Amino acid sequence: MDKAAYEALSLVLSPDPNIRLAAEARLKELEKLPEYPVTAINLKNYIETHWSPSSGKFIGPEPNFEIKAVVRELAFNGLSDPSSKIRVASAYVVSKIANNDWPEYWPNLLDLLVSQLKSGSPYQVHGSMRVLNEFFTNDITEQQFSQVTPLLLPELSRILQSDGIHSYKTRGRAITIFKQCIEILFMLKEEHPEAIEPFLKPILPEWLQIFSNILKKRTIDNEEIENEEFGLKLEIVKCLNYLINHFPKLITDYLLALLEPIWLDLVYQRDRYPSNLLILILDILFKFDYL
Repeated sequence: MDKAAYEALSLVLSPDPNIRLAAEARLKELEKLPEYPVTAINLKNYIETHWSPSSGKFIGPEPNFEIKAVVRELAFNGLSDPSSKIRVASAYVVSKIANNDWPEYWPNLLDLLVSQLKSGSPYQVHGSMRVLNEFFTNDITEQQFSQVTPLLLPELSRILQSDGIHSYKTRGRAITIFKQCIEILFMLKEEHPEAIEPFLKPILPEWLQIFSNILKKRTIDNEEIENEEFGLKLEIVKCLNYLINHFPKLITDYLLALLEPIWLDLVYQRDRYPSNLLILILDILFKFDYL
């Protein structure tokens, strides 16, 4: 790969807007030259239009293996950037690349993401969580699921409990990914019914206790934190609703302890809850004879 193209790609994710804009301009210039067919205005557009012929926006040409390796490294490193804009853009790029390359051409990606979660750095956790969210929505297979979740779930649990370290949105994304794991389990239930309870029973008590602890906490003197706290609790309610609808036998014994703080929140913040969510919670209470 030519040094000029490598340097431009290296700088396109710089947190310094002046450097980034200059790099994007340089990439645009290089793209017009026949000897530089593999560069693009920015990595996001580059992945969509050049990475794989399977993309609906592909215009080509497709980069060679060396350049793809460079772009993968650049995008992954961007997940740890202090700038949230760079992390978000990098997560988008990593997800797009993963759609085409994982696991065949990027086999260690999930290991790298889990390693980022273990680092404890809020930047790394935020960037990796965004990618993992996409993974569990679109890409993970049954075999990969069984390999990844034992490593991933303890880290998600730790992040969810890290109040004051990770943002409410990042902690909420931990709940979202946990819910996605439950959804995948339900899809596997028809083919492997015998495997579901042995998987869920050991982990549910811990997660439900964490949910209960969060639901019982209520901030009343800081509107900004109240709003963030409310959003986190909504993610818990969504997850509980899915569990109740699809695995009721496994959650029934825990429901009273979980629904009591939700009910108190409803009384305290009834104007804030969407009407459909209020109906949902009331339906749950009636269903299990708690009203």
